[in-house]
Amino acid sequence: MQVKRSIIYLILLFFLVTHAAFAEVSADQWGTASLVVIVERNTGSVIVIDSKDHRFLGRIEGLGNLTHATIKFSKDARYAYVIGREAVVSKIDLLNLKLVKQVKAGLNSVGGVMTQDGRYLALSNYAPGEVRILDAETLEEVKRIPAVREYPDGRKKASRVVGLVDLPGNLLAFSLMDVDGIWIVDAGRPDFPVIKKFWDVGKTPYDALVTPDGRYYIVGFLESNWMGLLDTWNMDEGVKRILTEDETTRGKDVPLWKIPHLKGWAIAGDLAFLPALKREWAIVYNMRTWRLVRYVPLEGTALYTVASPDNRWVWVDLVGKNGDLVQVIDTQSLEVIKTLNPGRGATHPQFTAKGRAVYISLMDEDKVVVYDTRTFKKIKEFPARSPSGIFFTYRVNKFGM
Repeated sequence: MQVKRSIIYLILLFFLVTHAAFAEVSADQWGTASLVVIVERNTGSVIVIDSKDHRFLGRIEGLGNLTHATIKFSKDARYAYVIGREAVVSKIDLLNLKLVKQVKAGLNSVGGVMTQDGRYLALSNYAPGEVRILDAETLEEVKRIPAVREYPDGRKKASRVVGLVDLPGNLLAFSLMDVDGIWIVDAGRPDFPVIKKFWDVGKTPYDALVTPDGRYYIVGFLESNWMGLLDTWNMDEGVKRILTEDETTRGKDVPLWKIPHLKGWAIAGDLAFLPALKREWAIVYNMRTWRLVRYVPLEGTALYTVASPDNRWVWVDLVGKNGDLVQVIDTQSLEVIKTLNPGRGATHPQFTAKGRAVYISLMDEDKVVVYDTRTFKKIKEFPARSPSGIFFTYRVNKFGM
C-alpha cells in the first residue's frame, strides 16, 4: 500500500511540475496574426511587436544594410523575409525570433514580393537589373529574369527593376526603370516565362502598385505628367494614361525630397489617393473611370498615403518641409481634418488589422509611436533604432504587399 501511495504521489508531482513548466512556457508564447515587424535601418536589425496588446517581443540583428528595406511574409505568417539594400535576404522565424537562413541574391535591391501561391520570393534588383526568384522554403535561387530591352537596330540596354507586385493567376508584374517598359511573368510555370511586354509606357517609371482586387497595375513616372494603368483582365488593351495634371492645373514644382513610395497608395472604396510628385497635394481619382476628382492640399510633399481598413480616413506622412507632420484626410469631404505632430522624422503610418490603432516610425527620435485612431491620442511608444518601414503580418493576404 505504501509503495502504491508513493507511486501516486510521484505521478502527481510529475504532473504538477510539467504542468507548471508548460504554463510558464505558454505565457511567453504568441501567435503571428497580430505581429508587426519594424525595420531599424541604420543598425541592420528589426524589432517585433505584438500589436494585440502593443507588447515588445524582441530584436533580431545582423541583417545587413536595411536602407529601403522591405519585409515579406510566408503564406502562414510564420516567417518574415527581410530584403536589404544589398540584396541580402534574411528569413526569420517569428515564433522564436531567430534568424534561420540568410542569402545574398544580387548586389542592389529595392524590394520584393511573394508569389500568390507562396512558393517563391521574387526580388526587384537594381544591380544586376533583374528579377531574381528564390524558393521561399530554402532561399535557393530558381530563376533570374534579366531586365533588358532589345531595340530594332540590335542595341541592348539593361534596366533597373521597380514596382514588382504579385497578381492573381500567380503572375508577377514589374517595371523597367531605364527603358520605359512593363513586363508580366507567369510564376505558375516552371520556366517563369515573360508573357507580356509593354514598351514606351511613360518616361522613367519609379514605382507601382496593384489595386486590392489585383486587377489594375498602376505605375508612376518621374518624367511624364501621367501614370500608366494596365487592366490585367484585359491586357491586350495595353497601358493607358491617367493624367496627373494638365496645363490648366499645373502646379509649382517643389523640391523632390524623396520619391513617393507607391505601394503606400491609398485605395479607399471607389477612390484612389496618390502622393503627387514634387507637389504639395494628394491626387484623388475615381477608380471606376480613372478620372481625376480633385487635389487635396497638404502642408508638404507626401511620401505615403495610407487608407484605414474601413476606408474612412487616409493618413499621409510628409517629407522635407514639415517632415514631422502626419495629416489625416476625410474620404467623404476630401479635406484634411487633422494634422498631427508625432515627432521628428515621422514616417510610414500603418494600421493594425481592423484599424483601431496606427503605428508611426519617428526615424530621427529613435522610437515608434502608436495612436488611437478614434481619439488621435498617442497611447504607446517603443524605443527603436532609427526605425523606418512598418510591416504587419496581415499583408501576406494582400496583393502587391
